[in-house]
Amino acid sequence: MGFTKTKDRAFNTYNVFAGWLARRPRPVRLGVYSVVGLVMWAAYLLPGNRVRPTIVALSKHVGEPSPRKLFGRYVRRFITGLDLAERVRHGFGAEVDGLLTIEDKERFDGILEKGGMFLALPHVHASIAMARALGKSYQVLLIIRLTTEKKRAEAQRLLFEKVGCDILDARNEPSSSIARKTMRALRDGKIVIGTVDRIRPPPDGDVDTARGQVRATVFGQVVGVESWPTRFAMEAKVPVVPATVRQTDGGISLCLGNESSPTHSIAESTQYWVDELEKLLRSNPEEWNFSLDKHWSRVLMESQAL
Repeated sequence: MGFTKTKDRAFNTYNVFAGWLARRPRPVRLGVYSVVGLVMWAAYLLPGNRVRPTIVALSKHVGEPSPRKLFGRYVRRFITGLDLAERVRHGFGAEVDGLLTIEDKERFDGILEKGGMFLALPHVHASIAMARALGKSYQVLLIIRLTTEKKRAEAQRLLFEKVGCDILDARNEPSSSIARKTMRALRDGKIVIGTVDRIRPPPDGDVDTARGQVRATVFGQVVGVESWPTRFAMEAKVPVVPATVRQTDGGISLCLGNESSPTHSIAESTQYWVDELEKLLRSNPEEWNFSLDKHWSRVLMESQAL
């Protein structure tokens, strides 16, 4: 059974009593969430599962001598990130609002003084909590993509209603509407947050306009990266700012990579922010939820096999 299905089954079981659990003290919540952690560990230990070889490959990439320790940190960050998101979903978001620290905030604010920005995030455990807290101090448009699994999609809708910023569903809204609203937000000086680590097989050329894909190299492998972050930033004349979210004791930090101002070349501009994003992922591998996605699993394992 794949990791995504494992997560879906664990979530659906947990979601039956999620509302009750959200109102319990934190030690009780984390104790119950540890059951989800046990399911994840089962996926890691069961023979034939892709979780362990993926973590082994990721460990080699980031210089972590113990894959088991890396996965242990991944599970702990997953659980604490889940707790933060569930507090938001069930009406306790005010607890999250004061937890955010923006590393290099002076640079962050300096970028916004000149206009909007596209904040390019990977799928990380505490991204929802970060968006909620960021939206309390800045104007934010969050581009989301609801899952196709019905029960999780319903829970996601309830969650995003409580985040407190403008939302765009890239899966279900017309592409023309998404483009119009995104461009308006960027030109109005807002922060547009998008998750940008969905990858596919690489296109034949540098840019495949029909598929919306750009050929890029990451973790030593050639992949297809979505072109829309670069295209929107290029048209709005705003920078792409790669970032990730790190959980700390009692807080969360927004960690920034070097921003890029897109040039006339979509391929070159995309490769620049992909390189910056890879640096952030290497520095914070335990926070990267999508490292176990089937496409990233293949990339990580194949690059280590060379």
